[in-house]
Amino acid sequence: MTAVLSTKGQLVIPQQFRRALHLHAGDKVALFLEGDRLVLKRSSATPARLLKTRSGRRVLEAPADAPPMTPEVVKILLSEFP
Repeated sequence: MTAVLSTKGQLVIPQQFRRALHLHAGDKVALFLEGDRLVLKRSSATPARLLKTRSGRRVLEAPADAPPMTPEVVKILLSEFP
């Protein structure tokens, strides 16, 4: 897939890549070079935390900025699973 650089130096990230990275308007991304490649990564989100409930069970609490786990997101994640 190719994209065209605008006169302002802007690129449009195709929808399939935005979905795969769970990117939405206003999200921050990290850019870096690997040799002659420009790599784009979703900026590091706040990590999930392991908590204990009153009953002693451990649960994983997602951070506030975690992408929502909609049926569509689950399908995408499962499709990428080997």
